Amino acid sequence: MEFIQLGERTWVIPGRVNVGYYEEGGKGYLIDSGLDDEHGHKLLKLIKEKRDVPLRAIINTHSNADHIGGNSFIQKRTGCEVWCNLLEGLLTEKPSLEPMMLWTAWPFKEIRGKFLEAKPSKVTFIESEGPIKDTALTATPLPGHYFDMIGITTPDNVFFVADALFDPLILAKYRFSVMFDVAAAYTTLDKIAATEALCFVPSHAQPTSDISELVRQNKDGLAWISDSVFDALADSALSREEILAKISMANDLEMGASYLLLNMASVSAHLTYLSEQDKIEPFVHNCRLLWRRKSGLEPA
Repeated sequence: MEFIQLGERTWVIPGRVNVGYYEEGGKGYLIDSGLDDEHGHKLLKLIKEKRDVPLRAIINTHSNADHIGGNSFIQKRTGCEVWCNLLEGLLTEKPSLEPMMLWTAWPFKEIRGKFLEAKPSKVTFIESEGPIKDTALTATPLPGHYFDMIGITTPDNVFFVADALFDPLILAKYRFSVMFDVAAAYTTLDKIAATEALCFVPSHAQPTSDISELVRQNKDGLAWISDSVFDALADSALSREEILAKISMANDLEMGASYLLLNMASVSAHLTYLSEQDKIEPFVHNCRLLWRRKSGLEPA
């Protein structure tokens, strides 16, 4: 774990989740906190060794467990605040809502590990857009990946874009990226592409001064999933589960219960997107919710 300086007062701490760090007025601010207590412990040790200033707050871009998992440990050790917008903050205070939402009922034990359910932390709510409390930081709405995800821009013009973008190697390996609103994700990608910044920092890709190619690759990744869902319905109507299984088997994808439910949510998002484009439609048959291509739309 190391500090990489991106601006006068802005750093990134690379890892499975890139964590941001910013200083202002003799106090430190983390942008996300990683997956678990161990990550939180390493972050505090690194800050002590390299900067040795009090930590005022953790700013969470959204409430996925790999972004809030270090909150609880760090907050207990330092007394720092945790800042989230309202919707993501509710899930950060009650992280059991994530596996519950994915399962649509009280979650079974196999999906209640730290990958989906972080430890709870006490949240101070912030707005999703504009200046962040009494700092020089700015929040930008980045919807699509999750409920109300935000990006954070520092005065050094470093833009932390959270999970709006993924490394192409990740897209190639897992094929699916977690998505809740595909149309909003495209809008977010266009917004990021039109933003001027000294450096862009995705949570799961290398920091870069030129975001255009990564935006293109992520758009291609979204299009691949939509096309795969549409192609799966070429010969017959299928359930959401059957669509995911058909795509997964065609691409030799293996997944446990947690990944399966996350990918199921992504399939759902693309089904909604395709239905909004009037390409497919749902119907109920023999007590099963099925999807089919709209009449007149032939396989490509």
